[in-house]
Amino acid sequence: MILPHTRAPLRTQRALVALALLGTAFATSTVRAETWAARLGYPAGQKVILLQTREMGLCYATNAADEQLWSEGVRHSSAAMAPCPWFADYVDRTRDYPKSDVGLTLTLNSEWPRYRWQPLAHDDAVASLVDQQGYLWTTTTQTLVSAAPADVESELHAQILHANLAGMRPTHLTTHLGTLYSRADLVEVYLKLAQSYWIPAVIIELTPDQLDRFRSMGFPLPDELVAAVQAYPLPKLDDLQFVESAESYEAKKAAFLELVDGLQPGLTSIALHPAVDEPALRRIVDNAEQRVWDLQLLVDPDIRDRLNAADVTLTTWQEIMDRFEGRVPPGDSVSGATSAASAPRAGGAP
Repeated sequence: MILPHTRAPLRTQRALVALALLGTAFATSTVRAETWAARLGYPAGQKVILLQTREMGLCYATNAADEQLWSEGVRHSSAAMAPCPWFADYVDRTRDYPKSDVGLTLTLNSEWPRYRWQPLAHDDAVASLVDQQGYLWTTTTQTLVSAAPADVESELHAQILHANLAGMRPTHLTTHLGTLYSRADLVEVYLKLAQSYWIPAVIIELTPDQLDRFRSMGFPLPDELVAAVQAYPLPKLDDLQFVESAESYEAKKAAFLELVDGLQPGLTSIALHPAVDEPALRRIVDNAEQRVWDLQLLVDPDIRDRLNAADVTLTTWQEIMDRFEGRVPPGDSVSGATSAASAPRAGGAP
């Protein structure tokens, strides 16, 4: 054990993420030309890509998708939602893939009208996080307005403890719907938690050009956020990308390939939400087809060939921390073609 009623619009999630990105960038008072990929000892000039599958534990369809990726040797990192009904099933599946790289999506919202979940801390201890029925708030805005930082911290500790007791050792921490990026005090809780458990948070360090771009968009930069990020000692990403929705699988595939081609050298996480196609998924979520296409992307031979090209190296959060802590000699690397079964020590259940 490690010690110490609609879904938010996509543009809202992006805005919340952008707020965190701004804070991270400002934490660097001097210009750093060196990428995090270079600092971690990856080959010079490489597009180091971390394929991130999210919302594991949501339902059968998400869990089955990640198991398919493990069985087919797709090198990636996963993030599971501890309060969700199928979390125990997901952890159980990891037992057959002990080198799977699995983190936690810290979850403060239950956004699907027909499929809800409650906090893992006692209701009376986190009253500001729940609605009248005892479920986590539906929207990020409700959480932003209502959440008490102490309640957030209690619930996130409960989620990590729940994962530990289930046998999971999370390799990283991310945030569901970007909610922990919605207020500076919640960012502080997030980064404090990551540091206290020594589990990296998914957060990005921006170049001055990127910082200028976000400032031009009018995002605030609270002093508290700056201070929190300045004190954060763990690895950061150079970039964070999302696979956007598309009208067809072919359009989504073309967009993904274009995204990879356009990446700059450095450490980039690409977030996807894969799921197998089954009736229950289509009752739970309103974007089932997009999730099925995300799974298709990850097993598509054309995508696999592009990710195995000479200019790309696939990595995981476990490998990132192994490099950060000196367990992987500088210059050593695992190629994009390497299967999940040969990845470094990971976060799955023993």
